[in-house]
Amino acid sequence: MLASAAVLAGLAAAGSSSSPAAAAEELDLTITDRVYFDIGIAASAFKSANDRLLGDKNVLPTETEPAGRIVIGLYGKLAPVSAANMVAAVKAGAFTQSAFSRISPGEYIQAGRRGSRRLGDIAEVPGLAVNTDLASPGPFKLSHSRPGTVSLSLSENDEDPAIKERSDYRALQFLITTGPGPVPRLDGLNAVIGRVEEGMDTVRLLAQVPSFQPDIRSQQLNRFAAFIGDDRANNVRRQYGKPLKAIIILDSGVL
Repeated sequence: MLASAAVLAGLAAAGSSSSPAAAAEELDLTITDRVYFDIGIAASAFKSANDRLLGDKNVLPTETEPAGRIVIGLYGKLAPVSAANMVAAVKAGAFTQSAFSRISPGEYIQAGRRGSRRLGDIAEVPGLAVNTDLASPGPFKLSHSRPGTVSLSLSENDEDPAIKERSDYRALQFLITTGPGPVPRLDGLNAVIGRVEEGMDTVRLLAQVPSFQPDIRSQQLNRFAAFIGDDRANNVRRQYGKPLKAIIILDSGVL
C-alpha cells in the first residue's frame, strides 16, 4: 500500500515539475529537526556461535570500531509526518543497537529495517502516525542527485512483505545516497525527507564496507525463479547488498 502511494505521488510529481532543480526551488526545505546516529563497524556480521549466550537480546557483535557520527536534518515543512515519526522513533531508542541492512555500492546505504530485534532490525514503535506524506507529491519531487540525500526506502525496501501488511506498520526504513553519482531510479518512488548535515565522511566510510553482491549469473537465475513464481527468489533478493561486517547504530538522539 505504501509503495503504491509512493508510485502515485511520484507520477503526480513528475507531471507537475519540469526539473528536479525547479521542483526544489518550489518546496520548503526548512530543517525543523536534527537527529544523530553514532556508528560502529564490527569485524563480522554476527557474533560467532561460541560467543552467543542463551537469552542474548541480539546476535550482533559487541566489539566495534568507531566510524563516526551522522547528523540528519529533517524537512519538517515538506514532510511533517515523516519528520515527526523519525524523531519519535529516535527518542524511543528504536534505532539504537540496530544495524544497516543494505549497501548499494556507489549509490546508497540503508538502515531502519523493521523485523527481528535479535538480528539487528528495529521493532514496532507504538503511537506513530499514519504517514499521510506518502499521499502528497511534495516529498517525491526531490531527486536523488546529490550525496547525502535521505529518503524513506519505499521502492527498494528489503523488509518482509508480511511485516509491511500489518496494521501497525509505519515506514521508517531510510537510505542515504553516498555518491559519487545520482540514483535516478529512486526519483519519484522514494519520499525524500532530509539531508545529511554532518558526517558525509562517515557515510562514505560505511559505503566501503564489503557486502553480498551476487554475480550476473546468480541474478539471472533469480529473475527466472521470480518469473516462474518461486517465492524464494524474493527472499534471496532481499539479501542483496547485506553488509558482511555489521554496521551498528551504537547510539542515536535528537539535537
